[in-house]
Amino acid sequence: MADEQPRQLAAFPSEQNRPLDVCYDTVNELLLVGVQSDTEGGGSLWTYAPGTDKKGVYVNPIDGAQLVRAVATRDGVAYLGGDNPTTQGPRGTIVAFDPVAGRELWRLDLPATLTTGTAALAVHGRHLYGLTRKGGFFVVDLTIRRVIHTADHRAVCPGFAAMVTSRGLVYGVSDTTLFRFDPKTFAVSTVVAEINGAWYSGPHVNADNRGRLYTMRGRNLVRIEERPVI
Repeated sequence: MADEQPRQLAAFPSEQNRPLDVCYDTVNELLLVGVQSDTEGGGSLWTYAPGTDKKGVYVNPIDGAQLVRAVATRDGVAYLGGDNPTTQGPRGTIVAFDPVAGRELWRLDLPATLTTGTAALAVHGRHLYGLTRKGGFFVVDLTIRRVIHTADHRAVCPGFAAMVTSRGLVYGVSDTTLFRFDPKTFAVSTVVAEINGAWYSGPHVNADNRGRLYTMRGRNLVRIEERPVI
């Protein structure tokens, strides 16, 4: 109803206090949320089923030091990107996770050249795209569970980032730039320079069912429409 007041659908542990990323798993019909724990260290994966109100909380699915900075999904599998806000311990681990059974399927650590934690993840076909917190870029072939491509994209992505898949392309946004990746070569191209939208809580980007992109420019919500030839 139009006049219905907001209400809480599910409660989660208070020490898991900083939700960082969210995506929807269409196969399992689950909302997936990556979380950081400021007080306990590490983090968690939350799941919520809108159809049944069933919820799940999986604490430290990567390890006790790494929070869940990014979440992406394909064929009912959740892909979790690890990050570590401290100077000690592991960072940047990728974990494939069954969000229904609540168990790890497999994991991999990023190459030594990518030394910072995960900033964002997105899936296109059999490829998992990822950005690190200092502009490192990687592509994982999910069929062989191996990193097949890396690059340094600090020129367009100097820090935190977000990614979304739309119209068969993966788009990314940073504090400075909206960009996209070629689905065959993985080369990066600038879509909008000087976007400068990360004025609070880092950059964000999403797309509607017509492929139009939405992000922030300063404090303004902007919509971008483009039809690149693939």
